[in-house]
Amino acid sequence: MINFNDHLIPVESGNAVSRWTNAYPRPMGVTWHWTATWDLATCRKILGGSDPLRKGKASAHYGVGRTRSEGIDRYVTLENRSWHAGAGQTLTWEGKPSDSTSSGARTTVGIETVNIGYERSGVPAKDDWTVWATPDCRQELAIPPWPDEQIEMMVELGVYILGRCPDIGPLDHHGHADICPGRKFDVMGFPWMRVLEGIHGDDCTFDVWTPYRTIKQRQQALIDLGYDLGSWGADGAWGRVSSTALEQFHEDNDMVTDPYWTVFTARAAYRTLKTQGA
Repeated sequence: MINFNDHLIPVESGNAVSRWTNAYPRPMGVTWHWTATWDLATCRKILGGSDPLRKGKASAHYGVGRTRSEGIDRYVTLENRSWHAGAGQTLTWEGKPSDSTSSGARTTVGIETVNIGYERSGVPAKDDWTVWATPDCRQELAIPPWPDEQIEMMVELGVYILGRCPDIGPLDHHGHADICPGRKFDVMGFPWMRVLEGIHGDDCTFDVWTPYRTIKQRQQALIDLGYDLGSWGADGAWGRVSSTALEQFHEDNDMVTDPYWTVFTARAAYRTLKTQGA
């Protein structure tokens, strides 16, 4: 049993919380976010309670701190839906075209994890940060790790959710950027395998994230899949040829034909390459 820090948002008009819809009467998946803050207290001020800074605009079901002392906040119970995704969303939790009825806010559990996000002005990278390519593959950003204590709490929270939503499987988890790839970066660098195997058991999924972490790795995957990147090859500079090849891969696999590398792209690439014996 988790002892939540309850900072529940009232289920009233004017707040970013509402009932599940008839089309989706229960959560279909889990959308993981990062707070882009240093601590859970700041996230709580932004999202939680009766008068948050983003009142009526955004919320989440849970916020997971970096340490046990911070713990796990609960802003919205699973009996209700939080408004945690939707703006700029183009894909559903299944990687299909999204519309207003299938937004993340209407279909998935929203979890904020305390993580500052990526290296930028005022946020210098440290030695243990790793580089990950953005969904548009145009740049690579240094991302800080999620601490062990936090990962343990994320697993515990995932098990709690699974106990109440048993239809959610390992393939139903995704980052905010996976459904809003043209607008978001979170949660690049997320410890997916540790979290998913902790929730759903060992061998519940394959690592489709780290093999395609960099621009060069994604380009090489496209080459291995049979797409011509010209004389440039896997040079780490994502241009028109690479983008066109990615869109063609999506079209060839009956996916949304967009220029973004998401978890849905990675799964399709991994599956195809395994089938080819690559």
